[in-house]
Amino acid sequence: MLAFRTFWAACKDYFEELFLNVLTNVLWCLIALPLPILLYGNFTAKYYVGTVILALLAPLPLAIANGGLAHLARRIADGRAVSLRNVWDSLWINLRKRIVLHYVWALVFYTCIFNMWFYSNTATMPLALTILFFDLSILWLGYLAYLLPLSELQPEASLSVTMRNAAGLMFTIAGSSLIMILIASLLFVASSLVIILHLLLFATLVTFWGTRLTDAAITVVKERQEQASQTTENSDNRTPSGQIRPK
Repeated sequence: MLAFRTFWAACKDYFEELFLNVLTNVLWCLIALPLPILLYGNFTAKYYVGTVILALLAPLPLAIANGGLAHLARRIADGRAVSLRNVWDSLWINLRKRIVLHYVWALVFYTCIFNMWFYSNTATMPLALTILFFDLSILWLGYLAYLLPLSELQPEASLSVTMRNAAGLMFTIAGSSLIMILIASLLFVASSLVIILHLLLFATLVTFWGTRLTDAAITVVKERQEQASQTTENSDNRTPSGQIRPK
């Protein structure tokens, strides 16, 4: 199964550069997590002004941390060497596009979260709407696993092209995508209960997995295109059957 093969490849990527990947994951936690944690705290405490301010700021460190992690995952998947200097430099590569991408992604994610909160706190609304937006928010998180690696492969492409292609890849291998989202969700719950897992491996391992899945989806798309072109060539070269009578 494609999902499990790519997960195994991601595990090998992680353990082959264990010390560096642990350091990278710790750095990701230090950059990416403080503002979302404060955001959640303000929201649960009903400090809505602080919630809005933090929601506007949170995508910025996420863009730096996620983009750097995706760049390192790309280097490792390509078999290139990775050093401590690469860890620092990767944070700032193509930063403008990363920031815009994360703000667009966050806008949709916030919309899903707000609708889920609104419908769950409205007694007259059916439970199905809450479940719908919960599922959409989880699906949108899974979409990020394709969006970040593809952004590294297409640094010059426009944001709309990158997002459209990432969605196409995600649904090309829809079954593997669902398995990835399910296992990643379980890993997130486990790492939230055992904090050391979040500190040491969660973000790095999931990013490596997304990179490997993106490469696998691209391979599937290319194979289908080659099969379609071969079918077209065979149909064009086929001689007409039956007798052709002169006029």
